[in-house]
Amino acid sequence: MAVRCVVSVSALLLILTATVIGACGDNTTTATSTGSVATHGAGSDTSTASGPVDPQVGGILKVAAEPAVNRDPAFASGRSDILINQQVYERLTEVDGQNQVIPGLATDWRSTDGRIWTFTLRSEVIFSNGEPFTADDVVYTFNRLRDPQVGSPGVQLYENVSGVEAVDPTHVEFTLDKPNPDFPSDVSDYHAAVLCRSVVDPAVEWIGTGPFILSAYSAEERATLTKNLEYWMKDTRGVRLPYLDQIDLIFSPDMAGQVSALRGGQVQFLAGLTSELVDSIKGDGKLKVITGPSSAFHYVIHMRSDPGHPAADRRVRRALQLGTDHQGLIDQVRPGLAVVGNGTPVGPAYGDYYLDQPPTHDPELAKQLLMEAGVPDLSLTLHAQQALEIPAIATVWQQQMKTIGVTVDIQTIPPDVYYGDGDTSWLKVDFGITEWGARATPNAYFNVAYVTGAAYNESHWSDLDFDALVAQINSEIDRAKRIQLYKEAQTIMIDRGPVIVPFFETAAAGADARLGDVELAPDWSRTLFSTAYFEK
Repeated sequence: MAVRCVVSVSALLLILTATVIGACGDNTTTATSTGSVATHGAGSDTSTASGPVDPQVGGILKVAAEPAVNRDPAFASGRSDILINQQVYERLTEVDGQNQVIPGLATDWRSTDGRIWTFTLRSEVIFSNGEPFTADDVVYTFNRLRDPQVGSPGVQLYENVSGVEAVDPTHVEFTLDKPNPDFPSDVSDYHAAVLCRSVVDPAVEWIGTGPFILSAYSAEERATLTKNLEYWMKDTRGVRLPYLDQIDLIFSPDMAGQVSALRGGQVQFLAGLTSELVDSIKGDGKLKVITGPSSAFHYVIHMRSDPGHPAADRRVRRALQLGTDHQGLIDQVRPGLAVVGNGTPVGPAYGDYYLDQPPTHDPELAKQLLMEAGVPDLSLTLHAQQALEIPAIATVWQQQMKTIGVTVDIQTIPPDVYYGDGDTSWLKVDFGITEWGARATPNAYFNVAYVTGAAYNESHWSDLDFDALVAQINSEIDRAKRIQLYKEAQTIMIDRGPVIVPFFETAAAGADARLGDVELAPDWSRTLFSTAYFEK
């Protein structure tokens, strides 16, 4: 999964001032944070978080989750990878539930031209091994992400970065080849977890500045996260966060088993609920439903488009798109908890960047295109994870494809296999369903998953016109022009793109009714448990 936006805890107050002075002024672009009360890192080094009047301090939270795949944050892909990453590490910036960039390990960031960005870092933050956090750690982290020999997806995301320099212990400067007004959001990517510079192998040395420490890990059983006693944030009463002593992630690929564990009290938190499960949990007095703040999380049905594969012909791709009934998928899979977009990864949550053009459902035209492509009776194999709504999406889509003469064979596989390196990997199969979480800007999707050669380009799509538009978006300072470029890019994806985005969903989780102060992130795997507590 290439998933995923950070939780914005409801009890926390962010005072964030962002100012952009455009061509009519001195062309100075600044973004600063003020005040000392913040979410997950705004304000001064004495940042505090408001919270419940008298929370229960201590306790163990058991979370049902699928098995983790990658423990090195530079390679995180699965939901559990990211959920662990979110508790153990922090980034320079974070993204709240409304897709707004907020301070993280950086308290403010400034640029006069969009090309040279200076970030002011928190002082007196220490890593879980006792070493102080400084600008040198940021330099180490981003140089590693940019290193082609390391091979992280960050290579594509940060290829515009030509240099990273520690100005002093609390200031770091990024030099870009071209201006990028969205760079502060780029450093919020979950791969950009800041590492301690003394760490040689982050896959086995889990040293971060986050509220919890990964103290034990068993690939198929569980991960144990213990309280970071030196975490920098405190609540308004001066109590150091987090409140919980420990989080246990109990691994299981079986959603039915996870739900049974939640009902039986063996776990106290389970995200990724279907509409049916949400309705059933609402009737259980021992449980409650938590929903995310926006519809940003989405699935893609990807169609491998490189030569020699069934969807290499754009007419085939367009036919499958035209044969998809998006509202029908919502009605049967996630009623009341999803919205239709335009069939691309850019959803309504992105405001002006979104091209408001509902997807066309035209089975007759779909049949005509398949006939023209020479495959009127196309048969394909769709790989679907045994997780979330993915099996249901696959089944409904299979039925919809029958109406245009396409036979779909569904192969269900565990998530850790889908996100593994085998022949049924999401990066190798001809057709698969992948979940993607929220990014601060749509271009983050474009750069890591849709431009030619991108590390997460699961469809192996290559379109030079699209690549050129993305390159322009990356460096365009003028917002009006950037909006137009985004809409042109979406038009290309609608016309000849490699994916079908059925809908954008509101995340939902079930939790023990006693569990307080957890706000689900739009991409639930980026939910933070630093202020979670059990009511007395």
